[in-house]
Amino acid sequence: MPAISRVATRAYYRYSVGGSPVPATGPVLLVANHNNGLMDPAFVVVAAGREVRFMAKAPLMRHPLIGWLVRAVGSIPVYRIQDDPKLVGQNRDIFVAVHAALADGAAVGIFPEGTSHSRARLAPVKTGAARIALGAAHRLGHSFPVIPVGLVYRDRNSLRSEARVMVGAAFAWDDLAARGDEKYAVREMTKRI
Repeated sequence: MPAISRVATRAYYRYSVGGSPVPATGPVLLVANHNNGLMDPAFVVVAAGREVRFMAKAPLMRHPLIGWLVRAVGSIPVYRIQDDPKLVGQNRDIFVAVHAALADGAAVGIFPEGTSHSRARLAPVKTGAARIALGAAHRLGHSFPVIPVGLVYRDRNSLRSEARVMVGAAFAWDDLAARGDEKYAVREMTKRI
């Protein structure tokens, strides 16, 4: 997927990637803003330079044009109340799956705003990314890199427009890793993200 993502992003945008390197191996949680729908995951993969499994809203798994790709890259479905309230209970299984993926050394990408939007600033960050990190740390017995990725588009709808991908440094959260998913740890981890 890194090669396909480079081709897809290069075909549509003139972009640059800067910032800190993403570890080539081992568990890593990539948290990115989400203001360009389907292109954002491709840019996160380009920035990571490695396979990335994404948390993706469940309807994308069934989408007639891209569902096969979303499933093929190992995306983990998220059941949102606005998509189907009856399926939200299945999200417990999702946490088990994503914790296992991180424990196996995968890179996982998530858009903690919870939805794609067109605003020039972050939407409020939801607690899912914090709960994923804390639960995986509990399973691993230690923290691991959580890396912010900023995606900026000059004009996201224009062919050959400029885009910038900035990879931040992993931030410290060892103090929270041992606390599990207690309310304070989730709140504080969400602030750091």
